[in-house]
Amino acid sequence: MSKKYLRIIAAIMLIVAIIFFIITLNNPQASFPWSNTITYTLYGIYVVTMIVLFIAPFKRKK
Repeated sequence: MSKKYLRIIAAIMLIVAIIFFIITLNNPQASFPWSNTITYTLYGIYVVTMIVLFIAPFKRKK
C-alpha cells in the first residue's frame, strides 16, 4: 500500500476511536457481553494497529 493510504486508514481509525469514546461517555449503562480482559485486549490491538499504520509510512525502504 502507498504511504497516503496507510495514513488515511490510520486517520479514519483515530476518528472512529474518538467517536466511540464520546458515545461511551454518554452511555455508561452500555457494556459488552464479555469480560473486561477481552475488551482491553481488543482496545490494545486496535491502538497498536493504528500506531503501526501511522508509523509505517515513515520507515525507509532498504
